[in-house]
Amino acid sequence: MSVIQFDSEQILNGILAAGSVQSSIEILARQFAIDHVTFHMVSNAKSGMDNPFVRTTYPANWVSHYLLNNYVVKDPILRKALTGNSPFSWSEIEPSASEMQLFVKAAEFGLGQSGYSIPCADPYGRKSVLSLNSHLDHADWTAFLDSNGQDLVGLSKDLHVQAVAEAFAEQGDIPQLSPREFECLRWTAEGKTYSEIAIILDLSEHTVRSYLKVARLKLDSVSLAQAVGRASRLGLI
Repeated sequence: MSVIQFDSEQILNGILAAGSVQSSIEILARQFAIDHVTFHMVSNAKSGMDNPFVRTTYPANWVSHYLLNNYVVKDPILRKALTGNSPFSWSEIEPSASEMQLFVKAAEFGLGQSGYSIPCADPYGRKSVLSLNSHLDHADWTAFLDSNGQDLVGLSKDLHVQAVAEAFAEQGDIPQLSPREFECLRWTAEGKTYSEIAIILDLSEHTVRSYLKVARLKLDSVSLAQAVGRASRLGLI
């Protein structure tokens, strides 16, 4: 097999321009021939999010079966992702007899048995999991991950930022910031200057200023300090 390798800049640009997490994971799956991609952000009291946020490319019949059988409470992949912080291959999991039924059923629905999950947590109590599913055999799947694992971790962080903005926008009259607007505003809240943010995000200072201006306007604020304050009160940063 010829291993498909990420052009991380190309994919990142595609994700940032996609407009939604669902579109982003569809791009990810399509461009790299990954069978299915799922993004799951968990809600809890600390995160300020009312509902779990899930986007997936799995077929509707499998999603319905998963939900009807309440697999979420006995999914060993989700359990491992939510209790740890390191990416892992599904082959590392040792499921119990009851948990094994989930994998058996997944196979019956035509899903691949190779998988990889990447947990991502932020300082505000929000945790997400990006999971990839494939029919590739163990050797080819391992080669794919060896070539692209680091880029996937980076992409999971951008998806996390994108999902936070999207999830909060769905909860009410809250402005939806783009991932880059969100990141620039977050670093501003940390006291970073335009030039420092430009270095951190590998952008030009002019681009950073543009992102922050748009973020300020979306937050209906006169000054950047006011925008940071409002974003903080809304739980965005």
